[in-house]
Amino acid sequence: MAKPLRFLVLALVPLLTAPLRPAAAQGWTGLAHSNYAGTHNLYINPASIADSRQKFYVSFAAADLNVYNTYLQLDMPYTPWQVWRDNVGNQYRDGNGKVVFKVDYLREQLGYGPKFGSVSAELRLPSVMLSLSPRHSIAFSNRVRSFVQVSNVSENLARLSRHGLPEAERLGLANQLLADNSFNIGVNNYHEFALSYARTFSPNTTHFFKGGLTLKYLVGLGGGYVLNEGINYQVYKGDSIQLQNRNVSYGYTDYNYYTRPDFRVGDFYGRQRLGQGLGADLGLTYEWRPEAARYQYRMDNASWTDNTRNKYKLRLGLAFSDLGAVTYANAAYVRRAQLANTRTIQWGQLDTLKYSSLGTSVDQTLARVVGLQGQATRFTSYLPTALRFSADYAVRKHLYAGLLWTQNLLPATTIGSRAISSLALTPRVEFSQAELSLPLLLTNNYRSLQVGAMLRLGPVFVGSDNLGGVFGVTTTTGYDLYAGLGFALDKKKHKDRDGDQVSDKLDRCPTVKGVWEFKGCPDRDGDHVQDTEDECPDTPGLLAFKGCPDRDGDLVPDKIDDCPDLPGVPALRGCPDRDGDGVKDADDKCPDLPGPAEHAGCPDTDQDGLYDNLDQCPTVAGPTENQGCPFPDTDGDTVLDKDDACPAVAGPVENKGCPYEDADGDTVLDKDDACPSIAGPVENKGCPFSDADGDTVLDKDDECPHTPGPVANKGCPVIAAAEQKVLNTAFANLQFAFNKDIILAASYPSLNELAQLLQARPEFRLRLRGYTDNVGTPQYNLTLSRKRAEAVKRYLVGKGVPAEHIRSEYFGRKNPVATNKTAAGRARNRRVEMKVLFD
Repeated sequence: MAKPLRFLVLALVPLLTAPLRPAAAQGWTGLAHSNYAGTHNLYINPASIADSRQKFYVSFAAADLNVYNTYLQLDMPYTPWQVWRDNVGNQYRDGNGKVVFKVDYLREQLGYGPKFGSVSAELRLPSVMLSLSPRHSIAFSNRVRSFVQVSNVSENLARLSRHGLPEAERLGLANQLLADNSFNIGVNNYHEFALSYARTFSPNTTHFFKGGLTLKYLVGLGGGYVLNEGINYQVYKGDSIQLQNRNVSYGYTDYNYYTRPDFRVGDFYGRQRLGQGLGADLGLTYEWRPEAARYQYRMDNASWTDNTRNKYKLRLGLAFSDLGAVTYANAAYVRRAQLANTRTIQWGQLDTLKYSSLGTSVDQTLARVVGLQGQATRFTSYLPTALRFSADYAVRKHLYAGLLWTQNLLPATTIGSRAISSLALTPRVEFSQAELSLPLLLTNNYRSLQVGAMLRLGPVFVGSDNLGGVFGVTTTTGYDLYAGLGFALDKKKHKDRDGDQVSDKLDRCPTVKGVWEFKGCPDRDGDHVQDTEDECPDTPGLLAFKGCPDRDGDLVPDKIDDCPDLPGVPALRGCPDRDGDGVKDADDKCPDLPGPAEHAGCPDTDQDGLYDNLDQCPTVAGPTENQGCPFPDTDGDTVLDKDDACPAVAGPVENKGCPYEDADGDTVLDKDDACPSIAGPVENKGCPFSDADGDTVLDKDDECPHTPGPVANKGCPVIAAAEQKVLNTAFANLQFAFNKDIILAASYPSLNELAQLLQARPEFRLRLRGYTDNVGTPQYNLTLSRKRAEAVKRYLVGKGVPAEHIRSEYFGRKNPVATNKTAAGRARNRRVEMKVLFD
């Protein structure tokens, strides 16, 4: 930074004699409208990062140098290119052959009011922009900005500063009181850390809005100012100057801050910082999208906007940038004061003053020479606040025309840096990886025209808002150059190789056109059954039938439906059966009457072999030859009249319907009468009953027809009580070994008495019946009951009873006399019953 006294007294000279005029708006105009500038668009309008074409952008580094004044113009007889190529004429060289630059090449531009001069530089450090979603984006940026500016300088003061006091009389400025000398000199250097957020306020519609906000933290790196609000001065004879009515204030950061032995760059950001502040940018953008629907597409069962394309026909933007200020406040290294307005000061030979002779303290020098008042250790320097209006028109694909109006909003007497008001028209050709823009700018209160250019190739861009200054034409009014390096990830549209609206990322069949329902796999017939599982892939069908159709809706797929256009039943392969008899209508001779298949679907109610529709007597069986009706039977003997030899008299079938004869009149027909000439009862086949044993009980009623017995005992002999007791005792005392046919010895006495009785009564016939309980298998029990009955018979035969007088029978577990659920009941069921019979 310049020494303070130089800055105060003659700072105008180097600024106003600067030979070049840089681009308006501090450069970067070629990037102002680009849809691929990433973080660089933020500085024009923070809304730009919303709905950006880039998903991610990182700016590694970018820089701009900008020099500007409205007083002098460089007008050379040769170009820098001629100097570079050593092609300058000899008339412009000295005796040693070196090209000579003359001060006369700097031509004054007189008129047009107060003069302005500026030198600014900007270093954009690593910055990142990230699209969080289609609607939201954020960015972090940081940059270092430097401004040295002088504004509102009168033309008289500018000329005196350039030519010096000795030329005042030649310039017509000597020996007169000059009052048009207000000016503002400002220096500001600061580091800006910014966080930006932008979002869209509407979906992709014809009228589209988005907005953005940038919040900044500012670190002051150094600055100063001189604000002259009215010094009157007069030059005498070219060798002295008188100052009156001093209304001048100043402030600065002491350069000794930077020359300290212990100085570290980190001091700017810590407790020893010179200054800090806050700032903001605010922007709003409107886009007219007359073909908004064109950029909508379906993918993965959702509606998407193609964010790889610019959708606007016209884009309008309005932004307030660089709202805020840096406040320098460091008691040791920040100074502010105002010149005391107490007396007239006169200096002689001002041109001969040497900066070094003024000492190191501007405050001490000024206090001694003119006096000071209102001294302090802080001052505030405002940012270059500006209003920016932008418009961008899509002429055709990739070809755009942008308009940018920048208007400085900082008043002339405000301490701070200033944006340079300008109007720029920028046609450009824009692609994702390449861009060329050619801005045309009106500056100097919109009276001067200059041409710029910007070229972006991949990650690199370079540009200038004043090609005349860069390429060195013979007459030029400024210098501006900016360049940068960045990396971008552009937004991508869903890839869909097969064009089925299912992204390749989710498409299970990425090379075959399909449907979302099956994640991109085909369903050619659209029946919601994937082709790989569709047995009828070209005909719409049902999932239940693996994609095969059922046109008649009878739940029988057409491929196995014999009647595909008529609703039917599965049992008949889809053919109809109106009467539900299991015979399809096409084969059913009685389709509306249920009937068996063997009768071709027709009923035969009377089962006479003739279908009801042909049977004259459908409910009464009859022969076919009588049309299903029965023949008559007049005498009701079941012999039809046509076959009855005696149709009026009942008779048996075997006698052709005629009655048989009964010779003995016993009502038993001769054909059935065993004694046709002797009357006898029917039950004895027409023969009289006999009495074989002569006991007066007929054989038919005699239970012992061959053994005489009283009528009261049905012709059977009476068993005496003593004899019956022997029988009962033998039965009651009969015992066997467990699960065997061995008679226990306890049973022998009663069996012996029984054997004696049977020998004494040879007419007695003894019947033995063996039984068991239900323990064991039925076959085993049957065998055991037989063996026990036979064991009793063997015992009695062994005691002299004839074997033919004893009959043994066996029944196993049958006919129990007690329950088998208890031990006592099962014991009663294990028995051999004894009964006396007679012939």
